[in-house]
Amino acid sequence: MTGSSRTPGVLHLRLIDAPEPPAEGPDWSGTDARSQPAEGDYVQGTLAVDFRDGAYDSYFGPQATATDDLPEARAWAHRMVRALLEICAGTRPVDQLSRWLAPEVRERVARRSALARRRGRCRSAPPVVRALLDCHPADGVCEVAAVVHLDGRVRALALRMSGVDGRWVITALELG
Repeated sequence: MTGSSRTPGVLHLRLIDAPEPPAEGPDWSGTDARSQPAEGDYVQGTLAVDFRDGAYDSYFGPQATATDDLPEARAWAHRMVRALLEICAGTRPVDQLSRWLAPEVRERVARRSALARRRGRCRSAPPVVRALLDCHPADGVCEVAAVVHLDGRVRALALRMSGVDGRWVITALELG
């Protein structure tokens, strides 16, 4: 090996514009892809969201559903009350019913379930629905009152179901 050592040359960095294909179509209103669009023009990669109170979009938001387009309320309520009692007893995870619970109802039931699990499982019989009454005060709304047996005690339960996006959603729940 010959003793000629070369020192590396100096590295120069040069900034260049990011290569982007030209935009075609009416979205850019005739502006060049490398230039800034005029004020009010569409900007690719930007989502326009209006958070003002009057900006609620009734087409894309939750849709109310008529009672005729929903499952039979009494049978559905009976199954849901039993599942809710199992959650409140700490024997079923609340995530199984998340789709059918309004967020505030889900939080309350999750808190009650966490307390039941912390206390330890009750050695009494599984929860039982003794009686269930339902009424329909409006189209797409069902109110349910039930007498239940939970943790060795007889309790009253009331809930309100609303038809949303083709399914019943529990929007209010009281367990005495």
